Amino acid sequence: MAWRSSSRSPARCSRRSVWARAVPPSPPPGATIIDPRALAEHISRRRFGWVVFTNANMAPHLRPTDGTRFVYDLFAPKILELLASGRTDRNWLDDAAKKERALALADHVFVNGTRKIGYALGWLLRPAVHEHRTRQLGLDPLEPGDPLDHLSVVEMPVPLPDGVVPRPAGRPSGAPLRVGVAGYTQPWSGQGALSPAVALPRALGHEVHVLTPPHWGRADAVTPEPIPGVVTTPGPLDYPAFARWIQEMDVVADHFPPSAERRLAMITRTTVALRLGVPVIHGADSEVSDLIGQYDAGWVVPSDDPDAWRTALSEASDPVLLEGKQRGAVQLSIERFDPAMALAAAASALGAS
Repeated sequence: MAWRSSSRSPARCSRRSVWARAVPPSPPPGATIIDPRALAEHISRRRFGWVVFTNANMAPHLRPTDGTRFVYDLFAPKILELLASGRTDRNWLDDAAKKERALALADHVFVNGTRKIGYALGWLLRPAVHEHRTRQLGLDPLEPGDPLDHLSVVEMPVPLPDGVVPRPAGRPSGAPLRVGVAGYTQPWSGQGALSPAVALPRALGHEVHVLTPPHWGRADAVTPEPIPGVVTTPGPLDYPAFARWIQEMDVVADHFPPSAERRLAMITRTTVALRLGVPVIHGADSEVSDLIGQYDAGWVVPSDDPDAWRTALSEASDPVLLEGKQRGAVQLSIERFDPAMALAAAASALGAS
């Protein structure tokens, strides 16, 4: 994602901050950010009925608590993501142990998209998870024995900034096609000057806008070089500014080489564009690809097929075809990424579990 925290200090909106260096995206109003070392005490003191946690890094700071049930939101294939980053400073056995402990603590697991069901089951069925749950944590085994009873699909909720609604269909007559390329610079993103998402629309005479800042959480991140011939926006942006940037585009393009990580990813920059009612040109194999095709909310193209990219850009230049894709994006936004839908699915899953 291409957003960052607003300029206000984290101390003004929370009692404690998790982060010592890089500042994460702004929390919503009323959110409390606490040091992970204080999580167990905070949960015990507040007597929460359910606690949903997203990152397995939190698991070592959590413990079984009377009256509280835990949900592990397996948001992304994190270990696959780290492997794709090419990092050599990680002990993968330690990372696997964190994930096993997180699943051992959990009474239920959420995944955002059906493709992750198999990935989650593969982890949930590891013998170390059962061993850690029953022996180290002292919890009863999950019953009944079918692990699918403890796993639910809850689509990714994407909030809208205040005053922002999905963009209505339409494009000014005679205006150039505005193609946006956004997202943090990551080793797997392939968002360079030679990417079909940048080079092809530029060669075809379209207006190309690029927002690819370094990741806010990486101390070694390098600011990408400006690409000649395109409009480069410095970033990262806060979320409202990012939303405005996206809604100025006619289409958002996301090029990435295929990989195990991308295949299972609910790619955030694409979901935000769709949530804002902007159709996308998207790689052929991700968790989002299926939704784009189902709602006719854009174009799904193989990363290594320049002819398919040219066809998608040609169709996006047709105002009538583009309006149809815009309507699909708005329908997808409302039916799949509205936070109310995710909350209803989560409440239903937890009420039945």
